[in-house]
Amino acid sequence: MKKYIFLLLAICSIANINAQNTLKGIITNLSDEKPLSASIYIPLLEKGTIADFDGNYEISNIPNGRYIIVYSLIGHETFSKSILFSENSVVSENITLEQVAIEMEEVIISTPFHKLQRDNVMKVERISAKKLSQFSSTNLSEGIKEIPGVNSISTGTSIGKPVIRGLSSNRVLVYTQGIRLENQQFGGEHGLGLNDSGIESVEVIKGPASLLYGSDAIGGVLYVNPEKFANPNDSKVSAGFNYLTNTEGINTNIGYKTSTDNFKFLIRGSITEHADYKTDSIRVTNTRFKEQDIKAAIGYQGTIFSTDFRYNLTASQYGIPEEIGVQELSKDPLLPSQEIDNHIFSSKSKL
Repeated sequence: MKKYIFLLLAICSIANINAQNTLKGIITNLSDEKPLSASIYIPLLEKGTIADFDGNYEISNIPNGRYIIVYSLIGHETFSKSILFSENSVVSENITLEQVAIEMEEVIISTPFHKLQRDNVMKVERISAKKLSQFSSTNLSEGIKEIPGVNSISTGTSIGKPVIRGLSSNRVLVYTQGIRLENQQFGGEHGLGLNDSGIESVEVIKGPASLLYGSDAIGGVLYVNPEKFANPNDSKVSAGFNYLTNTEGINTNIGYKTSTDNFKFLIRGSITEHADYKTDSIRVTNTRFKEQDIKAAIGYQGTIFSTDFRYNLTASQYGIPEEIGVQELSKDPLLPSQEIDNHIFSSKSKL
Protein backbone atom coordinates (compact mmCIF):
# COMPACT_ATOMS: atom_id res chain seq x y z
CA MET A 1 0.00 0.00 0.00
CA LYS A 2 2.85 2.38 0.86
CA LYS A 3 4.42 1.76 -2.54
CA TYR A 4 1.22 2.85 -4.29
CA ILE A 5 0.99 6.01 -2.19
CA PHE A 6 4.60 6.95 -2.92
CA LEU A 7 4.03 6.23 -6.62
CA LEU A 8 0.97 8.50 -6.69
CA LEU A 9 2.86 11.31 -4.95
CA ALA A 10 5.73 10.90 -7.39
CA ILE A 11 3.38 11.16 -10.36
CA CYS A 12 1.80 14.31 -8.91
CA SER A 13 5.25 15.82 -8.28
CA ILE A 14 6.37 15.12 -11.84
CA ALA A 15 3.14 16.61 -13.16
CA ASN A 16 3.68 19.78 -11.15
CA ILE A 17 7.18 20.17 -12.63
CA ASN A 18 6.34 19.41 -16.25
CA ALA A 19 2.79 20.72 -16.73
CA GLN A 20 2.32 24.19 -15.28
CA ASN A 21 -0.55 25.81 -17.18
CA THR A 22 -1.21 29.48 -16.51
CA LEU A 23 -4.02 31.89 -17.33
CA LYS A 24 -3.30 35.61 -17.23
CA GLY A 25 -4.50 38.86 -18.71
CA ILE A 26 -6.00 42.30 -18.09
CA ILE A 27 -9.64 43.14 -17.31
CA THR A 28 -10.97 46.54 -18.39
CA ASN A 29 -14.25 48.42 -18.64
CA LEU A 30 -15.84 48.24 -22.10
CA SER A 31 -16.84 51.91 -22.27
CA ASP A 32 -13.77 53.77 -20.95
CA GLU A 33 -11.10 51.02 -20.89
CA LYS A 34 -10.35 51.64 -17.22
CA PRO A 35 -8.88 48.63 -15.35
CA LEU A 36 -11.28 46.61 -13.21
CA SER A 37 -10.51 44.64 -10.05
CA ALA A 38 -12.86 41.82 -11.05
CA SER A 39 -13.14 38.22 -9.82
CA ILE A 40 -11.96 35.33 -11.97
CA TYR A 41 -13.21 31.85 -11.09
CA ILE A 42 -12.94 28.31 -12.50
CA PRO A 43 -16.00 26.50 -11.07
CA LEU A 44 -14.92 22.97 -11.96
CA LEU A 45 -11.62 23.42 -10.10
CA GLU A 46 -13.01 25.65 -7.32
CA LYS A 47 -10.07 27.90 -8.06
CA GLY A 48 -9.95 31.64 -8.63
CA THR A 49 -8.36 35.01 -7.98
CA ILE A 50 -9.06 38.74 -8.01
CA ALA A 51 -7.45 41.17 -10.44
CA ASP A 52 -5.27 43.91 -8.97
CA PHE A 53 -6.00 47.65 -9.23
CA ASP A 54 -4.40 47.72 -12.69
CA GLY A 55 -6.71 44.92 -13.88
CA ASN A 56 -3.94 42.33 -14.07
CA TYR A 57 -4.71 38.76 -13.03
CA GLU A 58 -2.95 35.40 -13.10
CA ILE A 59 -4.00 31.87 -12.16
CA SER A 60 -1.30 29.20 -12.21
CA ASN A 61 -1.20 25.44 -11.66
CA ILE A 62 -4.17 24.76 -13.95
CA PRO A 63 -4.57 21.09 -15.03
CA ASN A 64 -4.73 20.12 -18.69
CA GLY A 65 -8.23 20.24 -20.14
CA ARG A 66 -11.03 22.57 -21.17
CA TYR A 67 -12.62 24.73 -18.46
CA ILE A 68 -15.22 27.46 -18.24
CA ILE A 69 -13.72 30.66 -16.83
CA VAL A 70 -16.12 33.13 -15.20
CA TYR A 71 -15.30 36.86 -14.97
CA SER A 72 -17.55 38.90 -12.67
CA LEU A 73 -17.80 42.23 -10.91
CA ILE A 74 -20.75 43.85 -9.17
CA GLY A 75 -22.36 46.39 -11.48
CA HIS A 76 -21.04 44.66 -14.60
CA GLU A 77 -22.39 41.87 -16.77
CA THR A 78 -20.89 38.49 -15.90
CA PHE A 79 -18.84 36.98 -18.72
CA SER A 80 -17.92 33.32 -19.18
CA LYS A 81 -15.59 31.67 -21.68
CA SER A 82 -14.44 28.11 -22.39
CA ILE A 83 -10.64 27.83 -22.62
CA LEU A 84 -8.49 24.82 -23.53
CA PHE A 85 -5.26 24.29 -21.58
CA SER A 86 -2.59 21.98 -22.96
CA GLU A 87 0.66 20.99 -21.30
CA ASN A 88 2.94 23.91 -20.28
CA SER A 89 0.66 26.48 -21.92
CA VAL A 90 0.42 30.13 -20.93
CA VAL A 91 -2.94 31.51 -22.06
CA SER A 92 -3.42 35.27 -22.27
CA GLU A 93 -7.01 36.51 -22.12
CA ASN A 94 -7.72 40.24 -22.02
CA ILE A 95 -11.37 40.70 -21.05
CA THR A 96 -13.72 43.69 -21.20
CA LEU A 97 -16.79 43.82 -18.96
CA GLU A 98 -19.83 45.91 -19.78
CA GLN A 99 -21.24 48.14 -17.04
CA VAL A 100 -24.93 47.37 -16.53
CA ALA A 101 -27.56 48.11 -13.89
CA ILE A 102 -28.43 44.45 -13.25
CA GLU A 103 -27.49 41.95 -10.60
CA MET A 104 -24.42 39.81 -11.26
CA GLU A 105 -25.30 36.34 -12.56
CA GLU A 106 -24.31 33.30 -10.54
CA VAL A 107 -22.81 30.05 -11.77
CA ILE A 108 -25.29 27.18 -11.40
CA ILE A 109 -23.58 24.14 -9.85
CA SER A 110 -26.45 21.62 -9.83
CA THR A 111 -26.66 21.46 -13.64
CA PRO A 112 -24.02 19.99 -15.98
CA PHE A 113 -20.96 22.02 -16.96
CA HIS A 114 -21.40 24.72 -14.26
CA LYS A 115 -23.19 27.16 -16.57
CA LEU A 116 -24.46 30.67 -16.02
CA GLN A 117 -28.21 30.92 -15.56
CA ARG A 118 -28.74 32.48 -18.99
CA ASP A 119 -26.91 29.54 -20.63
CA ASN A 120 -29.21 26.91 -19.07
CA VAL A 121 -32.25 25.58 -20.90
CA MET A 122 -33.96 25.06 -17.54
CA LYS A 123 -34.74 27.57 -14.83
CA VAL A 124 -32.83 27.08 -11.59
CA GLU A 125 -33.67 29.17 -8.55
CA ARG A 126 -30.65 30.03 -6.43
CA ILE A 127 -30.30 31.60 -2.98
CA SER A 128 -26.91 32.44 -1.50
CA ALA A 129 -25.76 31.78 2.05
CA LYS A 130 -25.53 35.54 2.62
CA LYS A 131 -29.19 35.94 1.65
CA LEU A 132 -30.20 33.00 3.86
CA SER A 133 -28.54 34.58 6.89
CA GLN A 134 -30.61 37.74 6.41
CA PHE A 135 -33.85 35.82 7.00
CA SER A 136 -32.86 34.80 10.57
CA SER A 137 -34.67 31.49 10.16
CA THR A 138 -34.33 28.72 12.73
CA ASN A 139 -33.58 26.00 10.16
CA LEU A 140 -32.66 25.59 6.50
CA SER A 141 -36.18 24.60 5.42
CA GLU A 142 -37.56 27.87 6.76
CA GLY A 143 -34.90 29.88 4.93
CA ILE A 144 -35.60 28.46 1.47
CA LYS A 145 -39.30 29.38 1.76
CA GLU A 146 -38.27 32.74 0.30
CA ILE A 147 -37.72 31.05 -3.09
CA PRO A 148 -40.87 31.30 -5.28
CA GLY A 149 -42.71 27.98 -5.48
CA VAL A 150 -40.97 26.55 -2.42
CA ASN A 151 -42.61 26.08 0.97
CA SER A 152 -42.00 24.07 4.12
CA ILE A 153 -43.81 21.57 6.33
CA SER A 154 -42.67 22.08 9.90
CA THR A 155 -43.14 20.65 13.36
CA GLY A 156 -42.47 23.58 15.64
CA THR A 157 -39.33 25.54 14.84
CA SER A 158 -36.91 22.62 14.66
CA ILE A 159 -38.16 20.04 12.17
CA GLY A 160 -38.84 21.16 8.62
CA LYS A 161 -38.95 19.59 5.18
CA PRO A 162 -39.16 21.32 1.79
CA VAL A 163 -42.28 21.44 -0.34
CA ILE A 164 -41.76 22.13 -4.05
CA ARG A 165 -44.80 22.66 -6.29
CA GLY A 166 -47.00 21.15 -3.58
CA LEU A 167 -44.98 17.93 -3.32
CA SER A 168 -42.66 16.83 -0.51
CA SER A 169 -41.02 13.84 1.20
CA ASN A 170 -40.15 11.11 -1.33
CA ARG A 171 -41.18 13.38 -4.22
CA VAL A 172 -38.36 15.86 -3.50
CA LEU A 173 -34.69 14.93 -3.82
CA VAL A 174 -32.03 16.55 -1.65
CA TYR A 175 -28.34 16.65 -2.56
CA THR A 176 -25.49 17.91 -0.40
CA GLN A 177 -21.76 17.63 -1.13
CA GLY A 178 -22.87 15.90 -4.34
CA ILE A 179 -24.48 13.08 -2.32
CA ARG A 180 -28.14 12.15 -2.32
CA LEU A 181 -29.56 12.68 1.16
CA GLU A 182 -32.58 10.71 2.36
CA ASN A 183 -33.35 12.06 5.81
CA GLN A 184 -36.72 13.71 5.36
CA GLN A 185 -38.67 11.00 3.50
CA PHE A 186 -39.38 8.73 6.45
CA GLY A 187 -42.13 10.57 8.33
CA GLY A 188 -43.57 13.82 9.59
CA GLU A 189 -41.03 14.13 12.42
CA HIS A 190 -37.98 13.84 10.17
CA GLY A 191 -36.45 17.01 8.73
CA LEU A 192 -33.55 17.73 6.40
CA GLY A 193 -30.89 17.17 9.05
CA LEU A 194 -28.74 19.94 7.56
CA ASN A 195 -27.42 23.08 9.24
CA ASP A 196 -27.38 26.27 7.18
CA SER A 197 -23.85 27.26 8.26
CA GLY A 198 -20.91 26.32 6.07
CA ILE A 199 -22.87 26.28 2.82
CA GLU A 200 -22.28 28.45 -0.23
CA SER A 201 -25.77 28.43 -1.73
CA VAL A 202 -28.95 26.42 -2.25
CA GLU A 203 -30.28 25.70 -5.74
CA VAL A 204 -33.81 24.51 -6.52
CA ILE A 205 -34.71 22.78 -9.79
CA LYS A 206 -38.43 22.78 -10.55
CA GLY A 207 -40.49 21.57 -13.46
CA PRO A 208 -39.79 18.78 -15.98
CA ALA A 209 -36.02 19.35 -15.77
CA SER A 210 -36.00 17.85 -12.27
CA LEU A 211 -36.74 14.44 -13.81
CA LEU A 212 -33.14 14.39 -15.04
CA TYR A 213 -32.42 13.26 -11.48
CA GLY A 214 -34.92 10.37 -11.60
CA SER A 215 -38.63 9.71 -11.35
CA ASP A 216 -38.69 10.34 -7.59
CA ALA A 217 -37.69 13.97 -8.24
CA ILE A 218 -41.10 14.75 -9.71
CA GLY A 219 -41.58 17.56 -7.19
CA GLY A 220 -38.12 19.03 -7.62
CA VAL A 221 -34.51 18.91 -6.51
CA LEU A 222 -32.90 20.76 -3.62
CA TYR A 223 -29.14 21.06 -4.25
CA VAL A 224 -27.06 22.32 -1.31
CA ASN A 225 -23.61 23.59 -2.36
CA PRO A 226 -20.91 23.42 0.34
CA GLU A 227 -18.71 26.38 1.25
CA LYS A 228 -15.92 27.15 -1.23
CA PHE A 229 -12.26 26.89 -0.34
CA ALA A 230 -10.19 30.06 -0.03
CA ASN A 231 -8.41 31.43 -3.09
CA PRO A 232 -4.80 30.22 -3.57
CA ASN A 233 -2.31 31.71 -1.08
CA ASP A 234 -5.10 33.24 0.99
CA SER A 235 -6.55 32.65 4.47
CA LYS A 236 -9.85 33.80 5.95
CA VAL A 237 -11.58 33.73 9.33
CA SER A 238 -15.32 34.42 9.45
CA ALA A 239 -18.04 34.24 12.08
CA GLY A 240 -21.77 34.79 12.32
CA PHE A 241 -24.30 35.32 15.09
CA ASN A 242 -28.10 35.59 15.08
CA TYR A 243 -30.42 36.09 18.03
CA LEU A 244 -34.16 35.38 17.75
CA THR A 245 -36.32 37.07 20.36
CA ASN A 246 -39.35 34.79 20.00
CA THR A 247 -37.50 31.61 20.97
CA GLU A 248 -34.71 33.32 22.95
CA GLY A 249 -32.52 31.39 20.51
CA ILE A 250 -29.04 31.75 19.07
CA ASN A 251 -27.46 30.66 15.79
CA THR A 252 -23.70 31.11 15.94
CA ASN A 253 -20.81 29.84 13.84
CA ILE A 254 -17.10 30.40 13.26
CA GLY A 255 -14.89 29.15 10.46
CA TYR A 256 -11.35 29.22 9.10
CA LYS A 257 -10.06 28.39 5.63
CA THR A 258 -6.68 28.59 3.95
CA SER A 259 -5.16 27.57 0.62
CA THR A 260 -1.76 27.36 -1.04
CA ASP A 261 -1.15 26.80 -4.74
CA ASN A 262 -1.76 23.07 -4.26
CA PHE A 263 -3.37 22.37 -0.90
CA LYS A 264 -6.57 23.75 0.62
CA PHE A 265 -8.34 23.34 3.95
CA LEU A 266 -11.43 24.64 5.71
CA ILE A 267 -13.30 24.00 8.95
CA ARG A 268 -16.48 25.53 10.41
CA GLY A 269 -18.36 24.83 13.62
CA SER A 270 -21.78 26.06 14.71
CA ILE A 271 -24.11 25.92 17.70
CA THR A 272 -27.87 26.44 17.49
CA GLU A 273 -30.16 26.52 20.54
CA HIS A 274 -33.81 27.57 20.77
CA ALA A 275 -36.45 27.50 23.50
CA ASP A 276 -40.17 26.89 22.89
CA TYR A 277 -41.61 29.41 20.44
CA LYS A 278 -44.19 31.88 21.69
CA THR A 279 -47.67 32.57 20.32
CA ASP A 280 -49.75 35.56 21.41
CA SER A 281 -50.12 34.41 25.01
CA ILE A 282 -48.35 31.08 25.57
CA ARG A 283 -45.32 29.07 24.52
CA VAL A 284 -45.83 25.86 22.54
CA THR A 285 -44.33 23.23 24.83
CA ASN A 286 -41.41 21.12 23.61
CA THR A 287 -40.78 22.93 20.32
CA ARG A 288 -37.28 23.58 21.68
CA PHE A 289 -34.15 22.11 20.13
CA LYS A 290 -30.34 22.07 20.26
CA GLU A 291 -27.96 21.42 17.38
CA GLN A 292 -24.19 21.26 16.97
CA ASP A 293 -22.63 21.12 13.53
CA ILE A 294 -19.08 20.81 12.22
CA LYS A 295 -17.93 20.84 8.61
CA ALA A 296 -14.35 20.17 7.49
CA ALA A 297 -12.71 19.77 4.10
CA ILE A 298 -9.25 19.22 2.72
CA GLY A 299 -8.17 19.23 -0.91
CA TYR A 300 -5.24 18.94 -3.27
CA GLN A 301 -5.01 20.59 -6.70
CA GLY A 302 -2.26 19.43 -9.06
CA THR A 303 -1.87 19.83 -12.78
CA ILE A 304 -3.18 16.38 -13.74
CA PHE A 305 -4.66 15.20 -10.44
CA SER A 306 -7.04 16.89 -8.02
CA THR A 307 -9.03 15.62 -5.05
CA ASP A 308 -10.98 16.88 -2.08
CA PHE A 309 -12.56 15.24 0.95
CA ARG A 310 -15.45 16.72 2.93
CA TYR A 311 -16.98 15.65 6.23
CA ASN A 312 -20.07 16.97 8.00
CA LEU A 313 -21.36 15.96 11.44
CA THR A 314 -24.70 17.31 12.65
CA ALA A 315 -25.76 16.32 16.18
CA SER A 316 -29.36 17.33 16.92
CA GLN A 317 -31.80 17.06 19.81
CA TYR A 318 -35.40 17.81 18.85
CA GLY A 319 -38.41 18.09 21.11
CA ILE A 320 -41.66 16.71 19.68
CA PRO A 321 -44.68 18.83 20.73
CA GLU A 322 -47.86 17.08 21.90
CA GLU A 323 -49.92 19.27 24.22
CA ILE A 324 -49.44 22.61 25.95
CA GLY A 325 -47.68 22.09 29.26
CA VAL A 326 -44.88 23.67 31.25
CA GLN A 327 -44.05 27.29 30.37
CA GLU A 328 -40.29 27.81 30.54
CA LEU A 329 -37.29 29.02 28.54
CA SER A 330 -35.20 25.87 28.85
CA LYS A 331 -33.52 24.69 25.65
CA ASP A 332 -33.23 21.03 26.74
CA PRO A 333 -35.93 18.97 24.97
CA LEU A 334 -38.54 17.15 27.05
CA LEU A 335 -39.92 13.71 26.28
CA PRO A 336 -40.94 12.73 23.66
CA SER A 337 -37.85 13.81 21.77
CA GLN A 338 -35.37 12.50 19.25
CA GLU A 339 -31.59 12.62 19.03
CA ILE A 340 -30.02 12.36 15.58
CA ASP A 341 -26.34 12.21 14.61
CA ASN A 342 -25.96 12.74 10.89
CA HIS A 343 -22.57 11.90 9.30
CA ILE A 344 -21.84 12.84 5.68
CA PHE A 345 -18.51 12.01 4.06
CA SER A 346 -17.75 12.69 0.42
CA SER A 347 -14.71 12.60 -1.84
CA LYS A 348 -14.23 13.88 -5.37
CA SER A 349 -11.16 13.20 -7.48
CA LYS A 350 -10.13 13.94 -11.03
CA LEU A 351 -7.22 12.48 -12.96
